[in-house]
Amino acid sequence: MMKKSYDTIIIGAGINGCAIAKEISQTNKSVLLIDKGSIGCGTSSKSSRLIHGGLRYLEQFNFSLVKESLQDRRYLIKNYPQLVKLVPFYIPIYKNTPRPWWIIKIGLTIYDLLSGYEAPHKNISIKEFKSIFPNINTQELCHVYKYFDGHTNDLELTKFVASQAQDNGVEILQNSKIKSLIIDDEKITLDIDDNEVKTNRLINASGSWIDEVNNHFLLPSNYSIAKVSGIHIVVPYLVVSEHLFLQTDAKRIFFMIPDNGQTIIGTTERVETVDTDNIKINQEDINYLIKMSNNYLKKPISSNDIAHSYIGIRPLIHSKKNPTDMSREYKLDFHKIGKNMVLHIFGGKLTTFHSLSQKVLNKSLNLN
Repeated sequence: MMKKSYDTIIIGAGINGCAIAKEISQTNKSVLLIDKGSIGCGTSSKSSRLIHGGLRYLEQFNFSLVKESLQDRRYLIKNYPQLVKLVPFYIPIYKNTPRPWWIIKIGLTIYDLLSGYEAPHKNISIKEFKSIFPNINTQELCHVYKYFDGHTNDLELTKFVASQAQDNGVEILQNSKIKSLIIDDEKITLDIDDNEVKTNRLINASGSWIDEVNNHFLLPSNYSIAKVSGIHIVVPYLVVSEHLFLQTDAKRIFFMIPDNGQTIIGTTERVETVDTDNIKINQEDINYLIKMSNNYLKKPISSNDIAHSYIGIRPLIHSKKNPTDMSREYKLDFHKIGKNMVLHIFGGKLTTFHSLSQKVLNKSLNLN
């Protein structure tokens, strides 16, 4: 049975919504967390399963995001050791690789610096690389770097954070529909599965659905998102034995990731224009991942080798003042309406859920 009133109601039981619920509930506030699906059923369970600083973000000089992500990586490895582990990644550099070895070297050196030299990168001999990756072509291979980043099971991590929130007293409603959401000067009133509940604090952590939620319930917002789909293919055997960081001719990157006897290969980046629920896997993108993989593999893969594929939607932020400017950082979009607070979580990624939830908590406490 739901209560009639909660200190905070959160829309979206992805990793950010679950983490925010956990943090707020530790202050003895009553929290209701709602999702139209199950816990972590959206992008939070359809990632590359990496807890990483974002090595490629250094090309955009986004040092603050990389530093924050690496700090979060350290926190998650320490506090969720059963779910987040530091693992080696290998970067082979060929003669025709679009980013030369010295650019990669500079990037890895900065990465080490921002991580506090937690696990510094190394040069690996081509001979050693061949022994680790016998199925990878080494013709015209010039350099190999080994660095470290985090690996996780994204869905299990999200579920674990949700269970921590529940241990703190958070009520979680899954497969529930918000039929109406009305804001007046005194209260925010929601009709959830024909049950009326009230709050003065509403947090919208609906991820790639955020624009649709805001538009449907006429909620004020200062940002919008671009929905960028990331498709992964899963091969039901080990194509590689360790994590491999690869590049395409167009300077895009993709990973080959061993995972419980399978290999995850991804990801793509395609801007989608339809509602999130209507975004489907595109065969063209699957073919692209197969083609890019076969540029490196001695034993090529084909469509017959694909056990399944999955798609996640990254919500990249548009500023309404400059819609062409997209950011991988997150924004906390706060609105005061009478006695009420509405807070939208725009953007965010798996790695930074802890720092994001801490900032939301501090914002909430400052408003009391």
